[in-house]
Amino acid sequence: MNRDQDIFKKRDRLAMVRGVVTHSISGPAVDAAPYTMFLGNAILHIARLDAAVCTTADATVVVEGMTLDCDDCRRLALKFGDSLVVAEPSVGGLGSSLQ
Repeated sequence: MNRDQDIFKKRDRLAMVRGVVTHSISGPAVDAAPYTMFLGNAILHIARLDAAVCTTADATVVVEGMTLDCDDCRRLALKFGDSLVVAEPSVGGLGSSLQ
């Protein structure tokens, strides 16, 4: 439980997202190249993936030495819901916001 709270407190820190294309949260397209999003948005991004895509892509979120997989992200999304959302800046290279 403490780990979940620690993760929640880091929701506005940048995290590396691997295994999925930034603009495809439900399609079959996968990409090995990582990109960066705020942790809260990254968790929701992965949690919204189709389970088969998540497994195929081996999607992960990494922040400060912690790695979250698809199951972790789904569990955290169910637990914290919309309170994970962090507004993404309009600066290039930081990923895109969830819609």
